[in-house]
Amino acid sequence: MITPKHLVKTIKGQYRIIVISDIHGHLDRFQALLKKVKYTPEDYLIILGDFVEKGDQVIETIHYVQELSKRDRVFVLMGNCEWALDALLTIPELANQIQGYLKRVSSNGCIREVYHRLHLDQGHETMLGIQKQIADYLHDEIAFISHLPVTLKLNQFLFVHAGIEKRKDYKNSSLSSLLEMKYFYHQGHLLDDMVIVGHLPTSNYYPNQICNDIIIDEKKKIICIDGGTGVKSISQLNALIIESKDGVIHYSQEYVQPLPYHHVISDVEISQNEKHKIAYPHFEVEVIKKGEEFSECYQKETQQYLKIKNEFLYKRHHQTYCLDDYTDYFISAKKGDLVKVIGIYSHYAYVIHQGEVGWIDVKCINL
Repeated sequence: MITPKHLVKTIKGQYRIIVISDIHGHLDRFQALLKKVKYTPEDYLIILGDFVEKGDQVIETIHYVQELSKRDRVFVLMGNCEWALDALLTIPELANQIQGYLKRVSSNGCIREVYHRLHLDQGHETMLGIQKQIADYLHDEIAFISHLPVTLKLNQFLFVHAGIEKRKDYKNSSLSSLLEMKYFYHQGHLLDDMVIVGHLPTSNYYPNQICNDIIIDEKKKIICIDGGTGVKSISQLNALIIESKDGVIHYSQEYVQPLPYHHVISDVEISQNEKHKIAYPHFEVEVIKKGEEFSECYQKETQQYLKIKNEFLYKRHHQTYCLDDYTDYFISAKKGDLVKVIGIYSHYAYVIHQGEVGWIDVKCINL
C-alpha cells in the first residue's frame, strides 16, 4: 500500500522548469516534446504522473522515465494510474479485478501487454496466480512507481497530479484528492502558491470549442496542463515552461500533436456559424432528426441543439451517445491554408485550422 510522500525543494537564482503530465505510454510524443523544448540536464524537469497505461509504449516509457529520474533536477510524481497499477498488482484482494480492468480499459497498457506475453490469456491460471506472475514480471517497474512522491513544493509552486483540498495543510489532503480530484480547477484552493496539475484534459474546461492548450489562471493560482494524450481522440502532449529571470516569472508552452497537414485548395466561407460542443461528462444526446450526413440532436444537460456527424453517434442500452468530444463548427478557410486532418468521414473532413476544430468539405482539401 502506498504511503503519500511530499517533497519540498528550493531553487536559487535563475532557472528553467519544464513540466509535462499524462504521457500515458506515448514515449515517441514525450521524446519529441523534450526535443522541441530543447530540454537539457541544466533544466528542471517535472513529470506530473500518469506516464503509464493507455499507450503502446508503457514499459519503455517507465524505463525512460526511470533513467531521467536519476538526474538531480528531474522529479517524477505519482498519478492515479501509477497508484492503480501498483494496487492492482500488489493487493491480493484486488486480483479478481484484473479481468474487469482488461475488459474496461483501452486495448493497450503494460498489464495487458504482460498478460499476453506470459500467455495468461489461455485460462490455465487463477486470478491470484495471474496477479503474482504479472507483478513478478514488472517487479522493478512497480518498485520504482511505489516510491514516487505525490507532491512537490518548489519555490512558489506546488506540483501535484490532480489537486489539493481547500486547506492550508495541503499535505493532509486525502490521497484520492491528490491523485483523482475531478474538478480542482472549479473548486480552487487556499494556498498562496501557484498549483500546477494534470489529470483532467484541459479541453474539458473550454465551453464551446475543442482545445487542449494549457490553462494558466493567475487569479485562481492554478495551471492545468493535461492535453488529453491517451484519453481524447483529439489530443496533444503539452509542456509548461517556467522561467525565472531577474526575479520575474515567465510562462510559455509547447506541444506535440502528430497529425498530418494538408492544403486547402479552394476558398471556404461559412456564415452564421455558431459553435456547439459535446464534452465530458455530457455525451448522451437525443436524435431529433436523422440526416444523411449530420443528424440534428439535443443535449439535455447543456441545453444545446447541434448537428452531429452520424459516424459519431452510437447506441447503448437504448440510449444514444456522442463518441468523445465533438464540435459542430464548420471551418472557413482560404486557398493555400494548412489544416491538420483528424479524420475523413464520408464527404467531410474533421480538421484543425488555426487552432479551431471543425468540419470542411473534403473537396476543398488536397488529400
